[in-house]
Amino acid sequence: MSDKLERYLEEIDRYLAVKRNSKEILAEIRSHILEKAADEYGDASGGSIEKAIASFGRPREVAARYLEGAEIIAPVFRKHLFRYTWILFAAHCAGMAASIFFDRSIAMFPFFIIPRMPAYLWIFYVPMAFIADFGLVAFILLLVTQRKQDLKLPWPRFFIHGRNEGGLARPKKRSFVALLALFAVATYFVVRYQTLFFLTIDGGPFVSLLHPVSSLFFSVLFLSMLACGVIALGVRFIVNSAWVNLARDAVVLLLLWIVWNGPIAPRFRDAAGVDLEFAVGVLVFLVTAAAAVRFVRSLVQVTREMAFSGAAQESSGQGPRRTAI
Repeated sequence: MSDKLERYLEEIDRYLAVKRNSKEILAEIRSHILEKAADEYGDASGGSIEKAIASFGRPREVAARYLEGAEIIAPVFRKHLFRYTWILFAAHCAGMAASIFFDRSIAMFPFFIIPRMPAYLWIFYVPMAFIADFGLVAFILLLVTQRKQDLKLPWPRFFIHGRNEGGLARPKKRSFVALLALFAVATYFVVRYQTLFFLTIDGGPFVSLLHPVSSLFFSVLFLSMLACGVIALGVRFIVNSAWVNLARDAVVLLLLWIVWNGPIAPRFRDAAGVDLEFAVGVLVFLVTAAAAVRFVRSLVQVTREMAFSGAAQESSGQGPRRTAI
């Protein structure tokens, strides 16, 4: 038997992912190649087999022909894969925020386990959490696909109700002007008073809510978040893409992470009868949760934008994009 034929079959075997024994498929392919060599080239010798292999096709294409109807995840569920992953990751992010705020481990088996850990490890935990969420959703959809039943999975439409199918609505000039004015006023207060956070007791004069170093540090962080909003909205007048919002929300989450884990701890002024540390902590937690939801919303919008971009290319004659799972 030709060594080239055996190597060819071994390479095909690497691409086969079917329930039934792959040896049966390889035996069938071997038989077809030998018959083709004998019928078209006169015999099943080495030279004839090489010609038959060349005309039979590349190993990956041959394996694909035998894998038809044996998808790991059915094409109808591939959009669900990303939608469900973002939803699960949003819950994961909310759990992370709660874990940071309460300084406790949180577990919701089998969806996620969030251990109590040092602040710097969150940088590594977040991408691993997304990969784990993606893998869990993919595994569930794999099981659904293998059942071979006509199932209709729910398609959540929150975050995108009322949006144009093609993507984002055009930004409004008055919104940009209002945000720019707010940023200018905030910048003035930071430069003039070194703080954005004021407190008045019994109708007395306004004083900084925090001690000077803490006040300036957190004011600059808040000002940076406003700057992200101004820049992103301005860029969208040029390139109106969901990727701009996604980048903005990612930077805002990073800044909020610094708020929670930065080198400077908040030092509040004394206020009789008011637990400022608790009250401000709850407020920052709510802001963090809202930022996480906004980030997930931007992720959903990005996936929709990519999907409609692919559909537009297909309708314009560039051909469909094939996605392998």
